Amino acid sequence: MTINQLSMSIGVRFDSRRTLLEPLARRCVGAGIALLVAAGIGSAVAQDRVGQPKPHETRVALIVGNSNYKDAPLGNPANDASDLANALEKKGFNVLVRENVGERGLKEAVDTFAKYLKKGGIGLFFFAGHGVQLKDQNFLMPVDLGFDSEADIAFKSISAEYVLSRMAEAGNRVNIVILDACRNNPFQRASKGLGVMNVGRAEKGTFIAYATSPGSTAADGKGRNGLYTKHLLAALDAQDSDIDKVFGRVRTGVVRDTEGAQVPWTSSSVIDSFYFDAAEEMAALQRPRQAPAIQAEVKTEVAAAPYDPVQERAFWDRIRDSRNPDDYIAYLERFSGAPRAAYARWIVQKYGGTVPSATTAARPAPAPMAMASPAPIPVPSPVVAAVAGAAPGAVIRDCPQCPELVVVPAGEYVMGSGKEEKFREPDEEPAHRVRVSGPVAVGRFEVTRVQYAMFVKETARETKPGCHSTRGGRFQKNPKATWQSPGFEQKDEEPVVCVSWDDAQAYLAWLSAKAGKSYRLLNESEWEYVARAGSKGRHSWAETDDAAVCRYASVADTSIKNYSSGLQMFPCSDGFVQTAPVGRFPANSFGVHDMLGNAWEWVEDCWNEGYAGVPDVAQARLTGFCTERVFRGGAWNSKPPTVRVAYRDRETKDERHDNLGFRVARSLP
Repeated sequence: MTINQLSMSIGVRFDSRRTLLEPLARRCVGAGIALLVAAGIGSAVAQDRVGQPKPHETRVALIVGNSNYKDAPLGNPANDASDLANALEKKGFNVLVRENVGERGLKEAVDTFAKYLKKGGIGLFFFAGHGVQLKDQNFLMPVDLGFDSEADIAFKSISAEYVLSRMAEAGNRVNIVILDACRNNPFQRASKGLGVMNVGRAEKGTFIAYATSPGSTAADGKGRNGLYTKHLLAALDAQDSDIDKVFGRVRTGVVRDTEGAQVPWTSSSVIDSFYFDAAEEMAALQRPRQAPAIQAEVKTEVAAAPYDPVQERAFWDRIRDSRNPDDYIAYLERFSGAPRAAYARWIVQKYGGTVPSATTAARPAPAPMAMASPAPIPVPSPVVAAVAGAAPGAVIRDCPQCPELVVVPAGEYVMGSGKEEKFREPDEEPAHRVRVSGPVAVGRFEVTRVQYAMFVKETARETKPGCHSTRGGRFQKNPKATWQSPGFEQKDEEPVVCVSWDDAQAYLAWLSAKAGKSYRLLNESEWEYVARAGSKGRHSWAETDDAAVCRYASVADTSIKNYSSGLQMFPCSDGFVQTAPVGRFPANSFGVHDMLGNAWEWVEDCWNEGYAGVPDVAQARLTGFCTERVFRGGAWNSKPPTVRVAYRDRETKDERHDNLGFRVARSLP
């Protein structure tokens, strides 16, 4: 079926105009985020069981390109829509394409698309044009809408979340969404870029591709197509249309063309394979499957390879987004009896690796790397807190105004840096064994502005101006800055900064009285234990490349160069120039967010040079230079040598910085 035939069959006019608009001063070429939802794309295959294709699977795509906005016209979206529609049609998709549609036309197209998705199969949605983020939703704008009213945008636009929910209703095998939305947002009150989408019911089998980091803006294209769509078209035209490989090629091309300033993101819960080319999908279906052999292996190895569930969870969380088969082979060598082992074997096979045999997988874990101090001790099995419902990993809250806490189990680890750490500093040595003797409840997030504001309001605490900042590589004090106005704009859910150690102690005293519990700061040994979360490297995640850091933390990235050009930067974009809303980045294996990056965190300890003579039990050091207190973790403007779990710094306890906040904790019985 051709594009025109499908359009006629569903009663929607196909707009065949392919006019290349003249360049405009405010043009937004091939807008910034691609959101492709595969929810009903007609292939030659469908499914007999969940996750596997079967014959006669229907593939349907809705492609929208809006260029002719009355207030801020764009140059490329109509071209992007036309070219992508042609490319998908060649791959076996039935395509409904709409160009330059207004409010009514856009909503009618989505409704019609949803009706065809109910027939099952695969579905894909693509939008190029203006898109804005308002109140945590991503709105896709029709061409007849102005940019002078926030209410109009919310009422007359289509939200990407709504489209995704309609696709989820169809029960498709795969839902794919691509938003190529405008980078130069003409509605200045709205957030730049689009936000991370909550997939809700569509979690299983959903693939979402972002042309750049959530919340950030993307580069314009200079030719017929926008930058992101240009690379998407090239990736679809290349051999091997496996969805992961297609978007991997897109990411590589965009990062190369922008020198790392724009990093496309993807989010996937697709369980089995998906190929854009229907013929490749059929070929994949006809290949012999290894499922029976894998199931037999599991039965053999479960008894032969017992494992520690805490270690297994920590290891899995470090590799779960990897596409390197060696990572999963290493996992299988240690945890072949774990429930996730079958999936790990599938990943190894999918990406060309060799699944370890039962004998190989059953061997003990390799010895840890030698360090200057005794070898690290693995995190033991969890110790359940002696309070109702407070098992390790549980989230608790003591009062409505209280921050959420995560229960972290007791354990042992090696604190500090050994000789293998190239960035180590003398005050991080010697590496030494530390025991956290009991479970501790740790703030799931850093204390936010809105939480701190409640404390200030109820206690009428004086807000003293004066806060240090770093710009252009120079350290200086802004005499007017406060936690309410640190020198840059913040949202309520971002971490409070420009607070001193004394301010943090006052907040903790207020919180303790309100909750009837004894709140405190983490001591330095506890802090590093929570930050490592069972890992032994520089970070809590498995990837060691500096370009990967932006997927896990808000740091000094390429987006900071205009704000503070003198800083050493990571070669990637995390999507935020300064602080990010807490929880925007993945939690570590203990369930705690932002231990590295976003805001430095005060801890309880007095400053001491190094770890000579420290006890082997985690406790605050309350002797030494006690007019100075330790802070840990790095921040939104921290460079590579300092974004490490072992790095330490200090400040006098009454000083404030625009990158320094805190996190709460309390002991458990």
